[in-house]
Amino acid sequence: MELAYMPKKSMIDVNGLIKDFGKTRVIDGINTTVSAGEVVVLIGASGSGKSTLLRCLNGLETLSAGEILIDSVPLERKSSRLMQIRRQVGMVFQQFNLFPHLTVLENIIEAPIHVLKQERNDAIRVARELLSKVGLSDKRDYYPATLSGGQGQRVAIARALAMHPKIMLFDEPTSALDPELVGEVLNVMKQLAEDGMTMIVVTHEMGFAREVADRVIFIDNGRIVEEGSPVQIFGNPQEKRTKAFLGRLRH
Repeated sequence: MELAYMPKKSMIDVNGLIKDFGKTRVIDGINTTVSAGEVVVLIGASGSGKSTLLRCLNGLETLSAGEILIDSVPLERKSSRLMQIRRQVGMVFQQFNLFPHLTVLENIIEAPIHVLKQERNDAIRVARELLSKVGLSDKRDYYPATLSGGQGQRVAIARALAMHPKIMLFDEPTSALDPELVGEVLNVMKQLAEDGMTMIVVTHEMGFAREVADRVIFIDNGRIVEEGSPVQIFGNPQEKRTKAFLGRLRH
């Protein structure tokens, strides 16, 4: 007997999303869906709206119009459930913003203890497991100022994972790093993808997009211009603006 195909559960639904800053429209009617375990990479020129889209998905920006559903639950700014929904969406920024007065371990256990109300010993156990996962077990008692940029960003990833998110958003996580440190952060992200984490990544690292993405979305002027598999987008783009953007990257 042939088993029926079961589509993957939708983790993010974006319907008619518009975001204005004053008279400037930054997101202009975006519609998209991200399935559980899917890795979506957003590409486009600086100022095209990619980072603003991520901030909307994490509830950091109010929506001008449209709606966002996280695991089928509407993300509403005034909702009493906003914080509960946001806990499901981890975010890693360009600048990792670790607390300078706390050790690496203390940075990671801070939110689980005070927000999730975890027992300290449980939070420490999880933090140690996550530090092992990102290859930094030996740095748990160090302070952020003593870390390299790549190490700091890996701690930031571990800190986000400590909240047990269903979704991870990455906003150009390697753009502030020296070139020789980029690989160590991308390797951690590749491992997360292999583990089945639902991820949306804004990046200029096209090699990462080719290797890891299930889908690549090209955004220009706050709109989705083209989307498809890495093979399609990088090998056979259909839209003139996509071709022009990728052409500039090759020169």
